Amino acid sequence: MSSTKILTLNVKGINHVIKRRKTLTLLKKEKVQIAPLQETHLTDHEHSKLKRDWVGQVFCSSYNSKSRCVAILIHKNLPFTVEKIVKDREGCYVTIPGILYGEQILVGNVYAPNVYDSAFYSKFLAEVSPICPSHVLIGGDFNTGLIPGSDYSPPKTQPLSKMAKATNGLCNDLGFFDAWRNYNPNVRDFTFFQGVVRHCLTFSTTTGPVIYTLYQDGYTHFCINLNSM
Repeated sequence: MSSTKILTLNVKGINHVIKRRKTLTLLKKEKVQIAPLQETHLTDHEHSKLKRDWVGQVFCSSYNSKSRCVAILIHKNLPFTVEKIVKDREGCYVTIPGILYGEQILVGNVYAPNVYDSAFYSKFLAEVSPICPSHVLIGGDFNTGLIPGSDYSPPKTQPLSKMAKATNGLCNDLGFFDAWRNYNPNVRDFTFFQGVVRHCLTFSTTTGPVIYTLYQDGYTHFCINLNSM
């Protein structure tokens, strides 16, 4: 697989046309080829409006115009051929197994419920595990920190929450790891600044160099370069 740049970002709603344009401009400036976006707050029809300029393919799971909704944007010049679309009806996840540079890969995007819901994790595992190839990348916001001493400010001392345990269990079952944490084991940095938690996670079964960059307005995004395999 040639070098492919992937950026995952919680956009906190892009209903307004100006914010949509700014988001697409940011992704274009960063030369992103695959962009999992969380909390788009768009309907299916509105998601289709993201297919412009550099965006060649849009895959989404919609819910309503005020909450949830996820989308994966694929660059028009990226030779990705989708084989199947697996998504829920609650706007929480969409996954697209396919072929990229002759390799089987699954790209997914998750926005986990912000309160513990055991059915969500069970359903996601049941739908994704049968279609996982050797190369998998899941970008998303799991609404929890996995390491209390590193993912919260100030650090937490109490046991892991049910959501954190469920997310860790999901990763163990699917063989995923937190790509950013894997390359930054002792760093304390945050993607959501309310003095709370590093929410946005990128899980992968494919190793590669990770680029971490700061985004304006108190949020951050993750950029990952997948190199030749």
